[in-house]
Amino acid sequence: MRAAVRCGARTRSGKPCLCPAIRRRARCRIHGGLSPGAPRGEGNGKFKDGYFTREAVKERKWVRDLIDTYAKEKDK
Repeated sequence: MRAAVRCGARTRSGKPCLCPAIRRRARCRIHGGLSPGAPRGEGNGKFKDGYFTREAVKERKWVRDLIDTYAKEKDK
């Protein structure tokens, strides 16, 4: 137990956390090492249209940037 890898988080006082890290993770159970996060894809809810998928959000951002670029050129 003493030889276990320690958590990489910092406490409020700025000192490193002394808790052992969860296996194959960098953080302890208190600082988020226990949860791998929400599942990706269809395992995380009922998708109807894909409007909020990463690809769709990225594409909408690209289109907005493209429109902004051409709008700025037109104003010149």
